[in-house]
Amino acid sequence: MNAPASSVHTLRDGRIVTIRPVQPDDGPRLQALVLRLSPESRFLRFMEYVKELSPAQAARLTDLDYHQRMALAAVIDQAGEEQVIAVARYASPVGNDPGRAEVGVVVEDAYQNLGLGTHLLAQLTAYARQHGIHTFTATIYPTNKRILKFIQSSGLAYQRRFVDGAWEVTLSLSAPNSAHKP
Repeated sequence: MNAPASSVHTLRDGRIVTIRPVQPDDGPRLQALVLRLSPESRFLRFMEYVKELSPAQAARLTDLDYHQRMALAAVIDQAGEEQVIAVARYASPVGNDPGRAEVGVVVEDAYQNLGLGTHLLAQLTAYARQHGIHTFTATIYPTNKRILKFIQSSGLAYQRRFVDGAWEVTLSLSAPNSAHKP
């Protein structure tokens, strides 16, 4: 399956980033991104205290089929090298409904609140729809108010329920946000 083409996006502060599919050789760039995240951002993204990604974890995050497992990266040029500053991904768990996929978005702290996460999610949602994904799911730590607000403002209809100490959120990729249930 072919990956989408790269595109350029302007952040609210005027900086330009390239949005492109995550590639097999992005493992070290993903590891570097995780190292640059604040401890809070790492905890809220992974729902556990993570200091770094192992090479095996990074390899798993770059193993994409561009259909059931897809990830988009926002990259900047840093001294002639690409630096990943944000990632939005989805993955359909094996054996589950192929139209459902777990979703995750992480934006480096220095680039948060500039519209990047919203743009990445919108692009990922459009791509997922084209590939038969109709529902995103996410498990969210209860104190992660930023991501809950992000979901509410995403334009996607959503439902959430509290299970085992976390929010289980379901986002419909086919309906607008007019029917969400908090």
